[in-house]
Amino acid sequence: MNILVVEDDYLQGEWLCEELRRVFSRRPFWINSESEFRARLDEIERDTPDVAVIDVMLRWTHPSPEMAARPADARDIFGAGLRCQRLLASRPQTSSIPVILYTVLERVDLGEARLLPNVTHLRKESDLDALLQLIRQVVRKK
Repeated sequence: MNILVVEDDYLQGEWLCEELRRVFSRRPFWINSESEFRARLDEIERDTPDVAVIDVMLRWTHPSPEMAARPADARDIFGAGLRCQRLLASRPQTSSIPVILYTVLERVDLGEARLLPNVTHLRKESDLDALLQLIRQVVRKK
C-alpha cells in the first residue's frame, strides 16, 4: 500500500511513518511542510498514493537562509493541510485519492473541508489503532 504522510512535526512524523511501515510493510512517502508538498506535487501525481494522511496545521517550510518565500495564499498555518488537500483534488490524477485529515482540530473547526469529497477527519491520538482501521477502510472503498 502506498501511503502519503504530510506532517511537519518531526517526532510525530517519524513515529507515524515507522508504525505505518511496520503494519503495511512499506515506508510511507513523508512530506514535512507545505512548500515541500507543493514542490513535489508532480512526483505525487506520478506515484499516486492509495491514501493521504494530512495534518491540517503545517509550517510553510523549515527555516533556512535558502527557504522559499511564502506566497500570499499560504499565510494561514491553520489551513495549510486543507490547501494541500485542495491541490490534490484539483488535479485529475490525484483527485480521487482518499484523504484523512489527521489533526488535533475538531471536525467542526475544519469548515468547508467537511464538505469535500474523499475527505475523512480523525483526531490525533497516541493510539494509532483508529488511524490504521480508517486507512484500511478508505482504501477498501476506493
